[in-house]
Amino acid sequence: MGFVIAATGRKKSWREFHPISCWEIDSMKRSHPDKHKRSTSKKRNIYRDDQERKQRKERKDTLNYLTLALKDLNYCLNTLKINKDKDTQVRQKINKFFEQAITTEAISTYGERIATMNVIADFYFSSTSRYIFSQSELYDFLTLATQGLPTEQRRDRAIERVFMIYSDIMENYQTSNDSLRFNYPKIIVDVIAILHAGEDTSGKRVGVNALDEYYNSRKIKGSSEVTSASAAAVQINTTLTADFPADQFEKDQIRKEQLIETIVQITGRKNKDIRESLAKLHSSDIKKISDLCANYNKIEKYCKLATNSSEFRDELEKELGRKLTDNQVQRATTSIKKVRKYVENLLDGKFVPHGSHGINHIKHNLEYGYQVMDLIKHKRRSSK
Repeated sequence: MGFVIAATGRKKSWREFHPISCWEIDSMKRSHPDKHKRSTSKKRNIYRDDQERKQRKERKDTLNYLTLALKDLNYCLNTLKINKDKDTQVRQKINKFFEQAITTEAISTYGERIATMNVIADFYFSSTSRYIFSQSELYDFLTLATQGLPTEQRRDRAIERVFMIYSDIMENYQTSNDSLRFNYPKIIVDVIAILHAGEDTSGKRVGVNALDEYYNSRKIKGSSEVTSASAAAVQINTTLTADFPADQFEKDQIRKEQLIETIVQITGRKNKDIRESLAKLHSSDIKKISDLCANYNKIEKYCKLATNSSEFRDELEKELGRKLTDNQVQRATTSIKKVRKYVENLLDGKFVPHGSHGINHIKHNLEYGYQVMDLIKHKRRSSK
């Protein structure tokens, strides 16, 4: 023992002189098997608990995502005037489609609003209702989608692209064919998604510098596509022919759709409401509304000139190629200022005949003004 202490500078324990053999270690394990199992089982339980906590958190996050997204969906539908009372079946269909289509991945990638607007666009694109957004509805759709961009992205180059789309809709939407109009909501969502996440809703990466080219190529593609919803009405001209016979109204679907679209512009009413109102009208009143819609460009021009009686008269007489009396000009001025009211009263059936002649004098006077301007045809002319 003394030699060991002198050589190492320390005293060795008895275990160093008597190391444990392999059979001793095995014997110790066999003598305490429960302790070894409890240690392993505890580790497994901790891992399982962690996994369950993660799964519960994921389910809770998913539920929160869907709850907030559903709330935003209802807000967007209300803004687009798809009201609960009037469009209950449509709302139910959209909600069901939304539950099937919305994903947490889409929400985390594009944000709640853009993901929601994408579902709305997909619903109408895949719908068999043949519904096409009016110009004013598309403005609202673009505004809602743009609100999905974070505040810092709603400036500079991003907002320039949004204004570019606004201007394009204002200038070209009415002259676009039905196929492009049908594709427009989806195009808008994809452009906004690119501004936010650098990729469209299909996952295609697009740089901001290439966005204009992307937008134009999507318009060209959308314009040439003949979808199931637009197959019956591709290539609609924006100007109705003035000789649109009332007895062909139900037969000519293309003209009917364009008539409804023009009435939407005049009144600001929903497409569905206008369809229901037209179905109740007499053919003669449908003919008068059709004549006015056929001259919508003239109506817009004269409405702007109506504030200046001299300019209004000069332009009207130049257009007609004849002189008008002061009374005729006055009647025409009054009528042109009340186009919207006239159309709405016809749609609502408010021109109730009265008096011994069985006519409504307000309606008669307004129609006289339109006849002076050649916006609707005189009965004698139309009968020829």
